[in-house]
Amino acid sequence: MKVALEIQPCCGRRSGIGLYTYELAKRLKSGEGLEFCGNLFNFLGRNDNREALAGIRMPIRESRLMPYGLYRRIWDRLPVPYGSLFGEADVSIFFNYIVPPRVNGQAVTAVHDLTYLRYPETMEARNLERIVGGIRYSVERSSRIVTISEFSRREIAEELGVPWEKIAVVSPAPSLAAEAAEFASCRGKWGIGQPYVLFVGTIEPRKNIARLLRAFDLLKGRYGIPHQLVLAGGPGWGDGEIRAAARSIRHRGSVVFTGYVSGAEKKALYQNASVFVFPSLYEGFGMPPLEAMACGCPVVCAAAASLPEVVGEAAEQVDPLEVESIAAGIWRVLSDRAYAQGLARAGTIQAKKYTWETSAERLASLCRGLGG
Repeated sequence: MKVALEIQPCCGRRSGIGLYTYELAKRLKSGEGLEFCGNLFNFLGRNDNREALAGIRMPIRESRLMPYGLYRRIWDRLPVPYGSLFGEADVSIFFNYIVPPRVNGQAVTAVHDLTYLRYPETMEARNLERIVGGIRYSVERSSRIVTISEFSRREIAEELGVPWEKIAVVSPAPSLAAEAAEFASCRGKWGIGQPYVLFVGTIEPRKNIARLLRAFDLLKGRYGIPHQLVLAGGPGWGDGEIRAAARSIRHRGSVVFTGYVSGAEKKALYQNASVFVFPSLYEGFGMPPLEAMACGCPVVCAAAASLPEVVGEAAEQVDPLEVESIAAGIWRVLSDRAYAQGLARAGTIQAKKYTWETSAERLASLCRGLGG
């Protein structure tokens, strides 16, 4: 049975969905009745994707007829089957919510979370329109829905009316570089001169960074902590208002925006932070807290959505809507060395419960089930 993966999210600067697609594609191996391949738009062969796809061993089928963005805009009017652009497959897997029209064979789609329903105001308008316009068709067209946590599985079943047995959980796991960057070079690059509180993720409103900034400002004023706040991640929709919030706090000179960081730089930042803080309002899973745990960094995170499921008892959980609660959680870790060390030890154990190998096998098993 030929199984084709849409690996478009692997290219460019990978964040959540791109990392998820890449880590699974790296580990899916043909055999036991399955033959895997990847589908990728590469207009006129202009993009050299060798680095982005390094480690993916399955054959890659490229369509060079048009850019992916153009295809997505005109696919409703394009009288061409999806398979004719790459070659047909028995099963096609789409990792970014939407199944294109005119896909032959069975389809599987990943619905990571329901941000578009829960927090539509935090999404970029074009992406929101894309998901709202296509999610119903995609869910109905798919033989199976893949999601990333039991929390998201419940929401999809309840809000979209999808039968429970049609939804499979294929969890992410820590996605870390084999080697960390030299920390001294990271410090010099971004002007990190003191111990620091770390956030990693796209700079966007859903991540609740504005409240984190106020909590940090409160801690600087109340306790005189020597720390900087390092916000590591590429700009997302609405990042301008977060930067404005950073300029408005008293201790704005202690806030560092790194922009997009490489995998090696991210690992170095995790390994050297005093505490990792992730106060996100809503996550289908939340990879950064698990990555921080894998690096031995104590974690403070929101007691919201899927995060309690992911971190278990290995993190200090706070109310993401209360600045005082976020500040108190950070202070507990910074002020109690023994507690911080206990969280770090527990976090290392918790992170080991999630592996990409296990998740890839779950996805392969799902595919084998479609052939029965």
